[in-house]
Amino acid sequence: MRSFRSRWFFFAIALLPLIAHASGGAFEINQDCVAVGCFAGDDPGYPVTITQPGKYVLTSDLVPPGNSGTNAITVSAAPVDIDLNGHTIDGGGSCTGTPTASMCNGYAGDNGIFMNYNVAGNLGFFRVHNGRVRGFSGSGITFVNSSSDSAIEDVVVSENSFGIGIGGSANSDAGHIRNCRVLRNGNQGVATAAGPALRFFVDNSVISGNKNEGLVVGDGSVFVGNRFDDNGSYAVNCSSVKCTFGQNTFHNNNGGGANAQWLTALPTDAASMGGNICLDHASPYNCP
Repeated sequence: MRSFRSRWFFFAIALLPLIAHASGGAFEINQDCVAVGCFAGDDPGYPVTITQPGKYVLTSDLVPPGNSGTNAITVSAAPVDIDLNGHTIDGGGSCTGTPTASMCNGYAGDNGIFMNYNVAGNLGFFRVHNGRVRGFSGSGITFVNSSSDSAIEDVVVSENSFGIGIGGSANSDAGHIRNCRVLRNGNQGVATAAGPALRFFVDNSVISGNKNEGLVVGDGSVFVGNRFDDNGSYAVNCSSVKCTFGQNTFHNNNGGGANAQWLTALPTDAASMGGNICLDHASPYNCP
């Protein structure tokens, strides 16, 4: 008969694959661990600082203290995948009106998630998914120097000064925004940095109620299958670059009615891939 110790040894060995699978090798981030540092390289307090590649998962909401003036999460490594795991990163800001009537107020911090791969001449893979980022004085999410396979997916980005910010080297691909809701931010919903012309792709998302443009985009950007509602200015502004779009729905942007829903550097028939619907226009609601 095997001893208890032998039986326990074999039981423990059998459990090892289950334990590895359960953890998934991801680093946890939660409100409790912020006080002491969530992992190596992260000092106590905000921001949570990610300096090593890997997968990171929220196991609670994150609520930076009032007037902290800092990011909730800062990333300087790549590749990095952040699973919000259904949780909210809450900067405490709020906006009023649809579209938002003024810059929002009451922010606790700067950016919700700021990801910058600052290795010269290289682009980094970033992914943020499955949760909500709201109420920050900068952008809800910012990608700088992101690679073309980077993505923001299944995230609600709302009531920040800017919704999503894209920055980095000129004329490069910056990734995808998929299945997101970018709502009632106090400036643009999604915007590239003022200088670089960054290409990115937006599909199956809702861009709604932002104070100014829904999207301010880079040369070669593409937008398919989105809904643009109640943005204070153009739904899409690519006036100094070339962009294309199709199968989108536009309603009540730029003052609504007969007002233009987008501003492009290309003729309308060249910019549009077709299938766009403008609900403010007469039936059958085809966009010009």
